[in-house]
Amino acid sequence: MRAWTMMASALAAGLCIALFAASVHAAESSYIADAGDATRAVDEIIAQTGRSPRLQSIELTDRRVTVDLEGKRSSDIDEWQIGRVTRLFMEFETTVGPRPSGSPGLVSDVESGFFDRGAINLDIVPDIAARAVAYADLDDEAHVQSIEISRDVTILPQPAYGDVRWSIYVTSGRESAIIRADAAGKITGGDLANTNRARNMDLLADANWPQKQAMDALMAAIGGDRRLRELTVRPRALSVAADHPTVAGRKEDYNWTISGVTRSPLLSPLVHGASADELFSLSDVDLSSLAKIRNIARREWGDDKARLEYMTLKRVAGPPGAAEMRWIAYFNDLDTEGGIAASAGSIEIAPDGKVRKVNRPSSEASAADWLDPKVVAETFVRLAREFGTGARFAEITFDREKARILAEDPDRNETMAEFVAGPAQTSRSDKLMPWDAEFRAERLFPLDALGAFNAPTKLTGFKERAYALLGVDEKSMPLSRYTFAIGQTMGPDGSYRVPSPDGRPTLEVRVESADGQKIGRVTFSSDGREIDVAAP
Repeated sequence: MRAWTMMASALAAGLCIALFAASVHAAESSYIADAGDATRAVDEIIAQTGRSPRLQSIELTDRRVTVDLEGKRSSDIDEWQIGRVTRLFMEFETTVGPRPSGSPGLVSDVESGFFDRGAINLDIVPDIAARAVAYADLDDEAHVQSIEISRDVTILPQPAYGDVRWSIYVTSGRESAIIRADAAGKITGGDLANTNRARNMDLLADANWPQKQAMDALMAAIGGDRRLRELTVRPRALSVAADHPTVAGRKEDYNWTISGVTRSPLLSPLVHGASADELFSLSDVDLSSLAKIRNIARREWGDDKARLEYMTLKRVAGPPGAAEMRWIAYFNDLDTEGGIAASAGSIEIAPDGKVRKVNRPSSEASAADWLDPKVVAETFVRLAREFGTGARFAEITFDREKARILAEDPDRNETMAEFVAGPAQTSRSDKLMPWDAEFRAERLFPLDALGAFNAPTKLTGFKERAYALLGVDEKSMPLSRYTFAIGQTMGPDGSYRVPSPDGRPTLEVRVESADGQKIGRVTFSSDGREIDVAAP
């Protein structure tokens, strides 16, 4: 009897050990990691429905499979689950369903969210999970926490279902990423914002970021020949503004981050006067020189503490030569006490490293007064040299810091363009207003038509007469502007508030109080007469 008791105890102990071992082994099983388990579970759910329903979504975790599928009515969604549970050292699967489930809610057309079981191959689940972990490239050991398969949802122009895609959630505890793949399981990108790679990457500060990957992704999304307006590098993103391929006068924006390429759903209007000569393509872009250009810009700026905000690559047009590719580096000088932006400016550099233009903060601008009659006369000589013979102008305006030139585009006849003359050079502006963009031959004049005004002594005389006519002094109302044009203050229909009496250029002398509340102006004709006086 005693022997039988001992034998029974041994058998019982052996059975417990076997059951425990089986439960430990089962506990390590996974619908994600184990080949064929996801396929078997989903197909068992479909079999239990007694139908061949279409699927709305599949969610996989190590211990559970959740399937939302088409109900008996095509407008209904049923939820089914298969999961592993452990009872008394034994693990077994349970199936729960159907339970009513709701649509995600964004798309009103529920039926368009379904897809056929044959659209996806669940046998690749372990493989795609491994590839997603590799793609996320987290610092610590990572695993796939969940996988969801469903149709993508687009918001604009209206909410709608798109293609079937996989979303794989990868985590290491300290980092996480959502990796996306198409229906066939090909990885197309992912959200890596919560990874150390994304947190530490700085596209401006160093070259340790995947430049080739970025350009390849943009090429795939945009194309190598797509016409671009500008390419901008910021600390966390590379953005591109491209002319829309079919909608005239509109551009669309693309952004590349470590998570991939996104396109803005909104179209932006092109700036009036934007020139086709200023367009370029991704094939013209070489990011390998970015670090060199950045170092040249910093050296030229001269303040190691200044913050480099972003760098933009553009094709810049300006008289009299052809357009040129330039990197424009934008800086903010920081307040040494508060650490806030105190002043801003930019450096323009050609791809070969030659500095083309330096735009210093206004506090560091040239001390030259552009309203000084001598500076005005020198500027006219400079414009004649830069624009060449035959150039025609619509308006030339001087203020304290610069001259604004509205003229017929030297590169395209019967097209208007705006330029800004600064201390270093004359550059093309991209802010041409609609009423200035319209070509009107009757308002154009050559530079030599300004002979009545542009000699320093003559301009000084007109200034003194303006003060006398307005009855104010220069201390209380400083000179603010000279404007040379056929007429002054043109309306939308092309007529002038103050027209020229002889069809030749006029001069408006404008004065203004320091607070800008009082303004006075006098307009002179080419024969020296005052033809309009507006007292402050």
